[in-house]
Order: sequence, then C-alpha cells, then structure tokens
Amino acid sequence: MNTAQSASILSQLFRILLRHQGQILAGVICMIFFALFTVAPALYMKDIVDALGSGQIPSLRQFFFVGGGIILVFLLKGIFFFGQSYLMSELGQKITRDLRDQAFHRVLGLPLNFFNRTPAGDLISRFTTDIQYFSEGLKTVIIGPLRDLPQILMLLALMAYRSWQLFVLILILLPIAAFFINRFGQQNQEVTTQRQHQYGDLISLLSETLSGIRVVKAFGMERYESSRFAKVNNRLFRYFLDSARIGSYSYPVLEFIGGVCGALILTYGGYLIIHEQITGGDFASFIVAFFMMNEPIKKLNGFTLKVQEGYAAAKRIFYILDIPWEIEENQSSVKLPLIQKEIKIDIQQFCYENKPILHNIHITLKKGTVTALVGGSGSGKTTLANLIPRFYELQPSEGSICIDGQDIRKVQLDSLRGQIAIVTQEVVLFNDTIEANISYGNIGGDKKRIEEAAKAAYAWDFIQQQKWGLKEEIGERGGMLSGGQRQRLSIARALIKNAPILILDEATSALDSESEKEVQGAIENLMKNRTSLVIAHRLSTIRHAHVIHVLKEGRIVESGTHEELLTHQAGEYHRLYQMQFRDPPPQSTSSKE
Repeated sequence: MNTAQSASILSQLFRILLRHQGQILAGVICMIFFALFTVAPALYMKDIVDALGSGQIPSLRQFFFVGGGIILVFLLKGIFFFGQSYLMSELGQKITRDLRDQAFHRVLGLPLNFFNRTPAGDLISRFTTDIQYFSEGLKTVIIGPLRDLPQILMLLALMAYRSWQLFVLILILLPIAAFFINRFGQQNQEVTTQRQHQYGDLISLLSETLSGIRVVKAFGMERYESSRFAKVNNRLFRYFLDSARIGSYSYPVLEFIGGVCGALILTYGGYLIIHEQITGGDFASFIVAFFMMNEPIKKLNGFTLKVQEGYAAAKRIFYILDIPWEIEENQSSVKLPLIQKEIKIDIQQFCYENKPILHNIHITLKKGTVTALVGGSGSGKTTLANLIPRFYELQPSEGSICIDGQDIRKVQLDSLRGQIAIVTQEVVLFNDTIEANISYGNIGGDKKRIEEAAKAAYAWDFIQQQKWGLKEEIGERGGMLSGGQRQRLSIARALIKNAPILILDEATSALDSESEKEVQGAIENLMKNRTSLVIAHRLSTIRHAHVIHVLKEGRIVESGTHEELLTHQAGEYHRLYQMQFRDPPPQSTSSKE
C-alpha cells in the first residue's frame, strides 16, 4: 500500500475516534493509573532491599504497613484495569457496529457493475471476518500504546533514576528488540492480506456451490466441487499456519533477547555493586523494573501483529467506503412528477466497462402503451431497460433519457424509481413470509391491498392452500414455492407498488406452459393503465404490444407491430419468429405418461 492510501486510512480512523473522545479520555486516565500502579512495586523495592541489606530488622508494624500497601496497589491496579478494558472494549464494539452499518449503507448505494464484478462471498467476508479483525486491531491500537507505552516509559525513567550506567546498556539493547518486533509485523501483514483475500474466495465458492446445489447434483459434480473447496481451504489453512508460525517463533526470539539482556544487566550490575557505584536496593529496583518491562514489550510484539491484521482488514473495508456513490445527487435535483405523456430515449452510444453496448437508440414510450424489445442474447435489451431506472448512468456525451421532457439525470433518484416497477426472469424473494414479500417496498401496507394484489396476480388460490396463508415462510429465495408461484408473488409485489411505469424483463421465459398461462394473465392485469417496456424471449407473449423494437448487436434494426414485422420475410423479427415456431411440438401417440 502506498503512502497516500495509508494516510487516507489513518485519517479516516482518526475521524472515527474523534467522535468518541470523551470515552477515550476516560479510558486513557484509567490506563495511566493502571501503568502507575503496575510500576509501583519496582519503585519501593529499593527501600526494602537497602533496609534489609543494612542489617536493620523492620518492626512487624512496618511489615503490615508494606503488606497493606501491596494489597492497595494491586486492588487499585485491578480497578483501573477493569475500567480501561471495559471502556475500550465498548468503544471498539461501538465503532465496529457503526462501521458495519456505514459499510452496508454504502454497499446498497453502489452501482450494479460493482456487484457484477465482485463475488458475493468476498463482500460477505468483508462484513464478517474483516470487520472482526478490524475490531480487534482497533482495540489493540487504542489499548496497546496507551496502556503498555506508559508502563515502558515509567519503567525506563525509574531505571535511569536508579542507575544511568545500566540504563545506557538498556538503550543499546532495546533497538535490537524493536528491530525484531518490526520485522515480525511486516511478515504478518503480508500473510494476513493474502489470508483475508483467500477467506473471501472460500466464502464465494461456498456461496456459489450452495446456491447452485441442484445443478451440482444434476451433473454429478459433488466430487469436483469437493476437490475445488479442498484446494481453496488448504490454501487458507497454510496462510493461517504462516500467521501462527510468525506469532509462535516471535515469542521465543524476544524471550531469548530478554534473557541475554537480563544476563548482561546482572553481570554489569554486580560489577557496579562491588565497586559501590550503586546500592543493592538500586540494583534490585532496576532489575525488577527491567523484568517488568519484558511483559509490555512482548505485548507490543503482539500489538504489531494484531495491528497488521486490523490494518489489512481496514484496507478492504475502507475500499468499499471509498467507492463513489452510484449517483451523486446535487441540490439542484428536482422531484419527478408522475408521468403524463411519454418516455423518450435518445442514445448515441452507451459503453459498459469501456465496451460499446448500444448504438443509435431512439425510442418513445407513450403513456399507457406497451413497448416490446426483442433480439438475440447479447443484443442489449436488458442494458437498455436498466438505463431507465438509472441502474447504469448515461454520460451526457452518450445521450439522454427524458420523462415528459425532464432529463432523468436531473431528478431525485427516489422519485424516479418510485414510479417504476420491475419484474424479472430471475425472481428475487426473501426468506420471510408471503405477506412480507408481497408488501416489500410498501412495508406495513394495508392487508386488504395485499389480498387484492395477490388475487390480481393469480396468487391468492395457492396462498390460501398454505398452512399459514399470508404468514407462511417461503424459505431462502422462495425455495418452498414453484417457479410459477414465485413469479406470481413478484407480480403481486409490483402490483402493490402501483407504479405508473412497468419493466418486464423476460418474466415468463423460464416457466412451463401451464405456469406461463397463469403468469401471463397476472401480467396483463399488471400492465393495465401503465406505461410498459417488455423484454420478450417468447414472441407469443408480445403479439398485442403497440410497438416492437428488434435489437441486433446493440442497434434497432426493425420497429413495428407484430403483424407488420411478420410481413418482412427477410427481417430479423421474422427470422426469430420462424426459429421459435418452425417445428411444432410432436403429437403424442402413446397413452403412457
């Protein structure tokens, strides 16, 4: 990561922390007092040792006094440890909660092309493992320096006060420990970044396989998918093992360095005592302070490892937060009035991911009419439909889409999408009740309206057959229902929205003939008195469209009614129609089912 990116992340973290400055201040006070009472035993060690070394025998009262002081010191140390630990843990969880909310809100506003190129599993891992690593790293960032550094500084000051000679020796040895701590941190950052990317790959593979489990079973690919999962899982295992290895060997290395330092201090300290340059109490106080300093130094090693994990996670989280909004609305955006006349589409050229998709599209959708788009796969039908609700954004140089003369780029996004209902081939239902799925977009709507929408969508009969009726849970993606039932619920959902503009994207192409008849009846109810744009795969469903536009390679090659287009026997529509209806299904000659 370059310096600018690092500075950006640190700046954002600093702004987050500033929102909780009162709690941080209280935690800092607790940590300072915790450090002070932690250092206290090393401070009064000199007087005890010097008194015993002089041959003086303290009275029992003095022993009680010292013992009571020790109890008080450890009691206060425990109280301040609880204070700093609880306050900082609460702060870490608050920031984690707020950041997760902020990231989710941001994700909901990202453009569709972001989701097209980002696996769902990778996004899920950012909200789970990355957020968790970030939370732990953030807590460590706050607690580590403010709890351990004051201890180290106080102990260093005490050691300098007791013996400047031994202190100079410490100053020579400390940079060696600092070098190793920094080295371990750099190694762990590299491994952690790779590990978290691998974790995202694992979740993506898991999500993909489970969502397509019927296809996996149908093609007998269980062994293949198990092999794929095992490979990714093994790579993740190795990255976790690398992190464990770094954490494991860093501890004995630092322990060994501490042991060497202790031996040198002990030898040199003995020399100073023999030559009466320090007292036994000075040396005892110094050596106790030195060994007490080992603990916070080792914690600082753990601190760097945790911080690197949190930092790697922060990069992935803030990457999402830094992605530009889908559409940046300004104060000049106006509310779009209800459509009165027409939708006018004028596109010179639209590019997606720098690839030209649409060329010279000029269409007018009159209010209350049905306009159909047909064409082969990849002809640009769905892309064109997605431009109307601004799922993709037209640039000014590419053209414009206007509703009653108002450029949709200059209107408030909510007011635009509030006028549009969409029914797609791939029905998206939620793991909730039938009632909640129908009223989605109008949560808490009138129950009578829900029933009316269900009846108009030809869904009421099968809803009444469910054990709990409208309160029936339909499972993930509506898995407890048939394809036709799911599609009729999506139509009921569009009906209850009561939007004046309707987009149907191959809404019946995946259904069998019986389901298609029922759904087609529901669609006819849905299209009444609405301005409809229909993307059709089955040409039989658009016979009564007011106008049909035929797309080929992103261009409109023909326009007209169903009957008009069929008269052009050399035309693209006639070719598509013949492909669908050239060979009628054979009549059954057997009574066998």
